[in-house]
Amino acid sequence: MSSEIIWNDCRTCNQNTKHTVLGKTSKATPPDIYHDETKYFLLECNGCETIAFREEYHDYEEYYPISEDEYEHPISVETYPHFIKNHVPLEFSFDLPPIVENIYKESIIAIQRGAYTLAGLGLRATIEAICNDKEITGRNLQIRINNMSRSGMISKSDTQRLHAIRFMGNDAAHEIKKAKKESVMIALKIVEHLLLSVYIFENEVSKYLETPISTLDELIPILDKKLKVIDSDSTFTFVKLLGTAKRRILEGMDSLETELIQRVNDGNYDKIEVTAQPDGTTESSQWFKKAAGS
Repeated sequence: MSSEIIWNDCRTCNQNTKHTVLGKTSKATPPDIYHDETKYFLLECNGCETIAFREEYHDYEEYYPISEDEYEHPISVETYPHFIKNHVPLEFSFDLPPIVENIYKESIIAIQRGAYTLAGLGLRATIEAICNDKEITGRNLQIRINNMSRSGMISKSDTQRLHAIRFMGNDAAHEIKKAKKESVMIALKIVEHLLLSVYIFENEVSKYLETPISTLDELIPILDKKLKVIDSDSTFTFVKLLGTAKRRILEGMDSLETELIQRVNDGNYDKIEVTAQPDGTTESSQWFKKAAGS
């Protein structure tokens, strides 16, 4: 006997696909009380083999005509685990700070369950959590969003979008105004874009691409790496030590060198020493040498 096949939304394929029915049962209300039935199916996607549970509620009391001789009754369908149709979850969510990740994922759960008022609050709280993690201060979220913009963390367009989410969250919190599904889904895209740019892109880009350097703390790991392949008796200028990495310093080269000299003189960076200009050189820059034992 061939297996029963039904169409059902698949959370892995992210579309409606054919599923094989692995098992099914049902519970019906006695017709003299109310004529309805709930059917339960254990399903396996024929494409990706993901297992799902489907619940169908059939209300036989509410038949309605669809043609002269045909009638249908309302059927509501729930698929478990819940998922957001046509939504692709963030990759590398492990790059998020725990508190930000937790609130974001709780917001996702609220959307999956259709709890859009709670979802609106959750997405607003996700923005608050990002501000806390990045130490963006202000007496309220309006000011903190503006300060995120002033710090260069987000663009002017992003600022306006985050304020829209703030409005939606405020309506949910103070006016108990239910957010529309469409509004929440757009807000989710905005928050995910923010998470990508603030955390995930930042972490991934720093691993695989060279980015501009503006502080000495960002520069130190590069200096450490270059010093490992330099002979102990070598002398060099700041620019020569940097080599091709100097292109990553778009401005403030002199101030970075001055800060490095100060850190060396204070004993806070002991891998190089300030030394005299070698004989025969005409370059007026400060010279350094690799510290013994480094």
